[in-house]
Amino acid sequence: MKEKQLSVGEIPYTNCFPIFYNLRHRCELSGVRFVAGSPACLNAALRKGELDLCPSSSIEYARHPEGYLLLPRFCIGSVKTIWSIRLFSRLPIEQLDRKTVVLTGESDTSVILCRIILGRFMGFDNEFKTEIIDLEQALEKADAVLLIGDRALAAGRRVGNLYSYDLGSIWHQQTGLPFVFALWTLREKAARTHAELLKEFWRAMCEAHRSISPPDEELVRSALKAKPFLTPTLVKEYWRMISYELSQDHLKGLKLFYSLGNEIGALESQPEIRFYEL
Repeated sequence: MKEKQLSVGEIPYTNCFPIFYNLRHRCELSGVRFVAGSPACLNAALRKGELDLCPSSSIEYARHPEGYLLLPRFCIGSVKTIWSIRLFSRLPIEQLDRKTVVLTGESDTSVILCRIILGRFMGFDNEFKTEIIDLEQALEKADAVLLIGDRALAAGRRVGNLYSYDLGSIWHQQTGLPFVFALWTLREKAARTHAELLKEFWRAMCEAHRSISPPDEELVRSALKAKPFLTPTLVKEYWRMISYELSQDHLKGLKLFYSLGNEIGALESQPEIRFYEL
């Protein structure tokens, strides 16, 4: 009889590096298969049933809440600044009304956040194009480009004369709330069939998160080896900015995001937040 496995999506961005490094190297964990990919690819795999669990874009849960549950306690979010969700522009943001903006194809959550900021908060009417493209190529065909993850971190080090806007910071300025970029999203079917594996994974998750803040030198060295564009100072500061725990304020921010997403037509309705009971 084939042994059961829990298929877990792994986002290979710097923001998730300490979690997955600890899960792989520092936790007693069996019966888990990690599958790496961009947020958009992992969202699709989760939706199709090719994954059981994933730190998935928060908008993915909102679009298919009937098939998902959320692991409590954990998320990938920010309170204010995040560095890795950035709008780079040849113009000041105040001059972007009716301008063309290239949006990343790697994550719908950041795309909808950008649309909320430009359309809802600033009242702009923009033309949007969606592509996975680097900074220089995008700005040959548009006035601004949204980059996320390691692309945004790397581009932030060579910004030159461009304007750079941190969307997590703008969200907080406008709402006073944190933002949740990713939720640990579980297929409801997997919750029924993999209960014991999920308990073991949950214990490992708790252990993995304990050594993130502050990060030890082994964790920093390993991140720099995998991400040579980083520096020790940059990676430590970046990890400090990230919210790995889903607080009540983060939940308030998440619900407001869903409400505004519904207002701009990105969501058909506001979903009920349902957690997996461990």
